[in-house]
Amino acid sequence: NIPVVCVCGKKNSVDHTLICKNGGYLIFRHNKIRDTNAAFLREVCHDVRTEPELIPIDSSQTVQGNTEERARLDISARGLWGPFQKTMFDVRIFHPNADTYKDRDIKSVYTQHENIMKRDYEQRVIQVEKCSFTPLVYSTSGGMAPQAQR
Repeated sequence: NIPVVCVCGKKNSVDHTLICKNGGYLIFRHNKIRDTNAAFLREVCHDVRTEPELIPIDSSQTVQGNTEERARLDISARGLWGPFQKTMFDVRIFHPNADTYKDRDIKSVYTQHENIMKRDYEQRVIQVEKCSFTPLVYSTSGGMAPQAQR
């Protein structure tokens, strides 16, 4: 029972709904996965927070990746990888049936997304936040990347 035409003007389908940036479904899906991960982390960790703001970078620090002043990740938690050790997580969900990935091996797509997230955040999290970073990459088909399976 979905509309024939999407709000973006293209023909609507389940596949289209999973990739269209209009209508809010992508944000809803992302936030639901983020909140589910945070709920699981609360069962085993301390000080679990969603959307923690990163410490601002000052001009003397050289950090590659995301250097935005009000940058934030999806989750932070203490005690997962070590007692009192803080870990920051970022969630990403992709649709493996999207044209971009149709002819690619699913493992290579997971690896690509993990590497992009590491490039964007890992150095800043380690050097400025003084904690570890774990990317959480999921697909709409129900799979997850190696880091999310740990």
